[in-house]
Amino acid sequence: FKTSRFKAPAIHLAGPIPGGFTLPSTTLPALPNAADLAATEDIVLTQAIKDQAAALNHNPVKIYNWVRNNIEFLPTYGSIQGADMTLQTKRGNSFDTASLLIGLLRAAGIPARYVYGTIQIPADQAMNWVGGVTKPEAAQQLMGQGGIPNIGMVSGGSIKFINLEHVWVEAYVDYVPSRGAVNKTPDSWI
Repeated sequence: FKTSRFKAPAIHLAGPIPGGFTLPSTTLPALPNAADLAATEDIVLTQAIKDQAAALNHNPVKIYNWVRNNIEFLPTYGSIQGADMTLQTKRGNSFDTASLLIGLLRAAGIPARYVYGTIQIPADQAMNWVGGVTKPEAAQQLMGQGGIPNIGMVSGGSIKFINLEHVWVEAYVDYVPSRGAVNKTPDSWI
């Protein structure tokens, strides 16, 4: 989860790096590899996940839309349920929802991976996202209670945006020209 699409800030070391220790890469591979189709501890390709991918015709757009429209967001942080439990409960945080989406995509033979970083969302969307609170500070408090690192961005004396740590998914699909709707020859991480 620590790998990001964004360029890492410069790192200044106080001394040499101890032998055998390396810093994580800040770039993701341009092409899929075997790991992008593999099961993991959080992405167990259960029969239920395989059946749901088949019910969605192994279509990446249908899979994405099904997850988006059927999985309720929980304002918590970190991998808690994994893909199968998220499918069963129809709810999860960003880590768990990403695990489910990746599981469904991989069950459909579509390479998929996690991306981790900081996102900025409008305060009104954040308020809706956590359950319809009426103040940005309440949304921040709920996210904070769930362990989600977040910062309110103030403009004109009020919180207009909230920056938060988030996990999302990239899938390797046939983007040109079908935008993934017809997945014949994958060409892009989307």
